[in-house]
Amino acid sequence: MRKIKNPLLAQLFTGTSFVPKAKQLEQLKAAEALYKIVEPEKHYPFEFIYFKITDYRPKDIPPEQTVSGADLIRDLPVYILRASSRLKLPAEKQGEKIYSIEELAEKFSVSTRTIERWRKKGLMCRRYVFASKGSAIGFAASGVDEFAAANKELVSNASNFTAVTPAVRQGIIELAAQLGSDTSLSRTAVIKKVAAHFKRSHETVRTVIVECEKNKRRIFKNPHILLGSKETSLVYNMHESGASIDQIAAKFNKSTSTIYRTINRKRIRKLLSARIDYIPSIEFIGPDAESQILAKPVSVRRTPKGILDKAEINSDDDWHEFVDAIKKIPALNRQQEAELFRRYNFLKYSASELVKQLNLTEPCAKTAKKAEQYLTRAERIKNLIIEANIKLVVRIAGKHASATNFSDLISEGNIALMRAVEKFDYKKGFRFSTYASWVIARDFAKFLPAAAQAEKDASSALSAAEHLKTRPAGIELIETTRQSLEQVIEENLTEREQYIIRYHFGLTGSLVKKKFKTLKQIGNELGLSKERIRQIELLALGKLRQTLSPEEFELLTG
Repeated sequence: MRKIKNPLLAQLFTGTSFVPKAKQLEQLKAAEALYKIVEPEKHYPFEFIYFKITDYRPKDIPPEQTVSGADLIRDLPVYILRASSRLKLPAEKQGEKIYSIEELAEKFSVSTRTIERWRKKGLMCRRYVFASKGSAIGFAASGVDEFAAANKELVSNASNFTAVTPAVRQGIIELAAQLGSDTSLSRTAVIKKVAAHFKRSHETVRTVIVECEKNKRRIFKNPHILLGSKETSLVYNMHESGASIDQIAAKFNKSTSTIYRTINRKRIRKLLSARIDYIPSIEFIGPDAESQILAKPVSVRRTPKGILDKAEINSDDDWHEFVDAIKKIPALNRQQEAELFRRYNFLKYSASELVKQLNLTEPCAKTAKKAEQYLTRAERIKNLIIEANIKLVVRIAGKHASATNFSDLISEGNIALMRAVEKFDYKKGFRFSTYASWVIARDFAKFLPAAAQAEKDASSALSAAEHLKTRPAGIELIETTRQSLEQVIEENLTEREQYIIRYHFGLTGSLVKKKFKTLKQIGNELGLSKERIRQIELLALGKLRQTLSPEEFELLTG
């Protein structure tokens, strides 16, 4: 089953799985009702979506948190299938006819593939339990009638379509072979002529020919052999390495248009599989957002070339040389830092919105290229921010490093710094160094005890001594991270939310002996039901998830 990609919707839908089944059914119906009114080009406040589905209006959701209609149209059907699957709804007890996908295809005299296409156009379905076939996708008669009434022409055209019979298929192949013997006609020209003759779509004729060629039946003098995955990757890599389209076409004996298509499909596939995370902002949505955010250049001094080339630290001299080089890296002031993060997240937001327009059936090279350009610019900004904050990693590592593990700590710290850039919310007004220090310190706290244990396994007495020496530093760092976590909780949560989070996740007491309370115990103390406490906790965790990195969130909830 597909994933829910929008993080806000994923958080909301996860919370709905903890409510009683009767409430889950209400929320399922509410999600279906919401799906019917969503328009893809609009943006909807997350508070509105939360209320529409849960019938509860939270007070602390920031107004700038929005979800695009396109995200809702993509993710709501996934949630509806998941929720209905959890409920195990018997098809025979729904009070109306529930069609299986095969029954619905037979009703309208269309293929099951056509039914799948209708689902993408708004035909609502759930997962039911059928007596004859077990759990499967089903369509309620009322929803089918509603879709048919709203899409009369679509349904009528599909119903009038007749399947390709064996005789028609053979006729297509024979005519294509006859026309294909004429080398002056291109493959596309032949397909057009055959489609016109048999009054079929170009795609139908192309599919019949491709299937025939897969069975090694020669139709064209220059047969069209599809590139496999290895050849596709090789074509793409050659293009990325600077080879011209003509060179690649000659090597693989393909037309330049085929090579262009192959490269574009590979680019789009990479973009569709990429995870593009960003910190959302209401200012990204306006029609003139790009001109306002990207027009004015940001003046930043770049790091001198070669200053970060040194990788090995083997002696005190190496250490001092490295530190002296790091000191020359220009720092960012508050204004530069905020502007860079603003641009960085806007570029990734823009790329994400463009990727939503891409698909492999109708590749759009211009859209893919623009998305790639946005991501390239974002990566440059990310590297600039990382370079400007390398000294932060060195400073924290220097407090806990020995001669043997300094390079390892620098590597760990750099990875943590990269992750911090991805998760930092510049809109809160904090300096990035404060947030990054927290992330780096927590990673060091996990790394140092493990590194010391590795030393202990490698050598005997000396390694054991080093282990004892470094272990307290790890514990100290964990305690420091916990204290920072407390600060974030105090700044972002109400008193009631703070109380629930602290006691349910054991943030009171010491590292050795934590104090936990169940949701029921907390509810009794606050005079609320266990279910209401769970709702408040989910809302509080949603706020903290926006502020904390995944690792920090794991420290809290794990």
